[in-house]
Amino acid sequence: MEGNFGVEVRGEVTTKAVSINSNVINSLKERYIAFDTETTGLNPINDRIIELGAVLFENGKPVKRFETLINVGMSIPARVTAVNNITNDMLENAPTEEKVYAEFIDFLKDVLNQRTIICAHNAKFDMGFLSETLMRLGYDAKINYIDTLSFSRKKIMGLYNYKQDTVAGYFNIKNEQVHRAASDAETCGKILWKLLELK
Repeated sequence: MEGNFGVEVRGEVTTKAVSINSNVINSLKERYIAFDTETTGLNPINDRIIELGAVLFENGKPVKRFETLINVGMSIPARVTAVNNITNDMLENAPTEEKVYAEFIDFLKDVLNQRTIICAHNAKFDMGFLSETLMRLGYDAKINYIDTLSFSRKKIMGLYNYKQDTVAGYFNIKNEQVHRAASDAETCGKILWKLLELK
């Protein structure tokens, strides 16, 4: 699981959406990591993650968080800044991908060998960016994830949409900084816990 910086060795990352069953629920009730990204666009190959947020939940409570902006050496389109308020100036002195992911790998730990499940809202998007970035930087991993978007569609009937803000509002969860990675990740983690409590 070591990165090979400066060497063109591509890693291998597989991601798998897990089905909710009693074993998975028991595992989640002990611990999981909620995750979110802000990116320069929608294409995980050509675009880059410019902010990472992840929150470790144990017994349903947020206990540890990882958050950072990332200087990816490319300009942020104005339409992206309009959504997340992250500007080129903010990224100027941010750490590089190599530095960030060396630390992020350490935070994720058991996520990378399927021992801890990661969750995200509309997870396919975030998992696509995470797996592509890890592979590009030479890391190997096998990641099990839960998508709180599809999970909430199964557990809650009749919402007018299932965007994270809408589902959070349904559970009276306040997101302090919408469209910032760490706050969105923590909100996602709280949503997952509420979904697990529904019968």
